[in-house]
Formats: sequence, C-alpha cells, structure tokens
Amino acid sequence: MSQSAVFLPILQYAQPNYKRCECCGRTRDIYYHMNVLDPTNNGQLLIGGFELCEKCALKLGSITSQEVKQEVVLARFDVDEEI
Repeated sequence: MSQSAVFLPILQYAQPNYKRCECCGRTRDIYYHMNVLDPTNNGQLLIGGFELCEKCALKLGSITSQEVKQEVVLARFDVDEEI
C-alpha cells in the first residue's frame, strides 16, 4: 500500500446515493467516499472528504495504488420469471 493510500482511503457505501460527484461534477450514483486524513498527525485527524462516482473512484484508486472494491451481484431477480 502506498503512502498516499494511507492518508486517502476510499470506502464503499452500502447503498449508492444519487447526487453530484465532487471529482467530475456529474450528477450520478455515488458509490464511494474518499476521506482526506492529516499526514502530519499520522492520519488520525480527518481533514475532509469527497463523494465519488464509480468511474472517479476507480481512477483515483489507480492513482493512489488502492484496490477499489466493486459491488458484486450474486443473483438478479426477474419479476416475470415463474417460481
């Protein structure tokens, strides 16, 4: 894990929120939140955070050398399917 990944952790929400991404400025589903921690205080002090869409989180994850976990769908429910 890189030094920037320690102070810029990207966390996934349990459910997406529909609002503006603070990285690209587009209004879409927000899946991730990136905290900005203070490096002078060993990452124990929260400075701020960013709401991130999926595309921006993946790009920022690759820049900071973090593995961003994507949502896994185990099964899809079809309303028209017979039981």
